[in-house]
Amino acid sequence: MRPRGALPDYLRADIVPVVPAMIAGWGLAGMYLSLGPSVAAGLLELHNRLIGGVVVMLLAGTGAIAIALLRSRPAPSLLAPSSALLGLGTLVSLAGTTWNLAWLAAVGTVVAGFGFGSSVLATFGTFARLARPHERSAIFALANIIGYLENSVPAVLGGIAVTTLGLTTATKIYALAIAVLTFTALVLRLNQTRTQRRTGVTSSR
Repeated sequence: MRPRGALPDYLRADIVPVVPAMIAGWGLAGMYLSLGPSVAAGLLELHNRLIGGVVVMLLAGTGAIAIALLRSRPAPSLLAPSSALLGLGTLVSLAGTTWNLAWLAAVGTVVAGFGFGSSVLATFGTFARLARPHERSAIFALANIIGYLENSVPAVLGGIAVTTLGLTTATKIYALAIAVLTFTALVLRLNQTRTQRRTGVTSSR
């Protein structure tokens, strides 16, 4: 019954572009769960405790709506758009908190939430599509290990950063790191698509 994560060699080229998107998506969720209410109170001066729950709901609720709307779409078609939305939404939210504009931060959170939900579909859908039936348990174990580590470890590090660097600096570093990961995932996916098209053209010849 011990969980065993594994990634067959032949899948690495297809899975590697997915990993930064997974890290960014679950890292963003960890950021909102750990720092979201503090950012709303400390940086946006929204001290009503209900607002802290609304912040998390905007991300997770929009993510759930995205999953419901896009569940029939092929996973490969969602990889690039979800990464772009995650990065864009994170940067817009960061701009809102930096300029003390709650409405802008909320808009960014909704955009990031839609990216988060579509990223979950894209990443886990890619694992399910590529894995052979007898490999799925080990591959999904690996996917969940990545997801839970990126949901928890950055949140802990973010809390430590708040106590040492301050809430504003820690939030900026966290958000920028997520944005870099999302755009890395976007570039990797676009390069992968370009390579696949080139290979298809070559093979057809």
